[in-house]
Amino acid sequence: MTIRGEAAQLYEITHLGTGRGPEVRTAEAGEVAAVIEYAGEHGMQVLVRPCRPAGNPGTKGEDAS
Repeated sequence: MTIRGEAAQLYEITHLGTGRGPEVRTAEAGEVAAVIEYAGEHGMQVLVRPCRPAGNPGTKGEDAS
């Protein structure tokens, strides 16, 4: 999905306490609220982190000059 020619923001959702270990999936910004609401209704804990877009390595290790 694209928004104004840019890739939609993706988030990494980690479901904690599932018994087998954490379950991780990726969701678009529009899905995050529903995931959090569902987790709250079922007594689950989730961690939500933004995913770095593909092709954007970030600032670690980059030369500042």
